Amino acid sequence: MYYKSVNRGLSLTTPGVYALVLVFVSGLIAVNTGTNALFLFLACGLSLILISGILSESAIKNYEIDGYLQHTAETGKPFELLIIVKNQHRYAPIYGFENYAVKKIPNSLILPAKPKETYGHGNVLSLPAKASKTIGMQMESMERGQYSSIKFLLRTNFPFGLIDKFKITEAKGFLIVLPKIIPDLYENLKRDYRRRVANRDDEREFFSHRPHSTQDSTRHVDWKKSAGKPTRHWVQKEYRSEVAEFGILLRTNWSIMLRTSTAETYEHMISVLRTAAEVVKEASRELVLLHQDGTYTVGYDAISQHLASIPQFDEKNTKWRHPESKSELKGIFLELELSADGYEWGEYISPASIMPTGSAT
Repeated sequence: MYYKSVNRGLSLTTPGVYALVLVFVSGLIAVNTGTNALFLFLACGLSLILISGILSESAIKNYEIDGYLQHTAETGKPFELLIIVKNQHRYAPIYGFENYAVKKIPNSLILPAKPKETYGHGNVLSLPAKASKTIGMQMESMERGQYSSIKFLLRTNFPFGLIDKFKITEAKGFLIVLPKIIPDLYENLKRDYRRRVANRDDEREFFSHRPHSTQDSTRHVDWKKSAGKPTRHWVQKEYRSEVAEFGILLRTNWSIMLRTSTAETYEHMISVLRTAAEVVKEASRELVLLHQDGTYTVGYDAISQHLASIPQFDEKNTKWRHPESKSELKGIFLELELSADGYEWGEYISPASIMPTGSAT
């Protein structure tokens, strides 16, 4: 049973149920027979249960989760989440705590060995007074999204294992569960990207001059400017290719995504964007994602957070929020058009020609 007024709950363990029944039966027999030994057993049994309740209440009252550390996970994969636990009691240590990340509050009289609908769990064997430490929780796969807070069920049956005391707490932190990467698309896109840009470094044009050093080859010395001068006054031609320094602009038709009829297709399209972002990240290229309203987000981290925070399928028609880049785009970008069926390379474009493919409805 969970009591919202004090944010704590009480549940009997299986040994606790047996002990309570035994004490109750012993009390009935003692009353009917007048046997002193049974009265003594009754008093000891009730005292044991009472002491167990008092000690477990003191422990659960002073035990807290102070938050969880920043972490990035992927949809469909288990992971370890680091949480910070604290014992606020001034002088008493605590022992045997279980921590469950839960989806809803249990309300049964007897708390099951593992509460239903949990994300994961971790245990604390002991924690000194006025101390805190970081422990790892083994988490099951979670839905895509950003989690700034998670509810935890904290439980202990210290000291005798007769009574489960538990409470619900909400801890703050920063957890991002990214869309999954599509393996086949990832390999095909990476291979196609490498093949497409393999020869771009040869497309270079003269950029400027710089002083010649002894480590430089004489191949690119500008002899018109250097002939007849001491070696220290020679100048070297420097070449640069604007095309070779291009970034990648990710496009998709957002209106098609909003019109999808199944959650599987909806999530698949988001996963396609994440997969492309991973390929570009490995290539160390500037990455830009164009939104449905014509604004854009720059950088892998910002784009990943946006993809994780896109509303779930049931809420897809709510207003989307996304981080807009406040800096102007510069340079040249290679378009990469993405859809549920795959991808298609576009042309090299300048920032002025960037326009949205589809708009939200």
